[in-house]
Amino acid sequence: MKVQVLLRTEGELAVVVGEAEGETWPEMQTVLPALLRGVADRVEAHGEVPDAAP
Repeated sequence: MKVQVLLRTEGELAVVVGEAEGETWPEMQTVLPALLRGVADRVEAHGEVPDAAP
């Protein structure tokens, strides 16, 4: 099983910003928060994000 986190912004192509592979869904669920945090970090690096969770 493979999970990819894509970031697509208006007017730009989608970019893979995180991915993980595992054998089971529970295994994948353990890495998903880190992948999503990586997306948030990448977005926040480009300036303040209104209403963003810490």
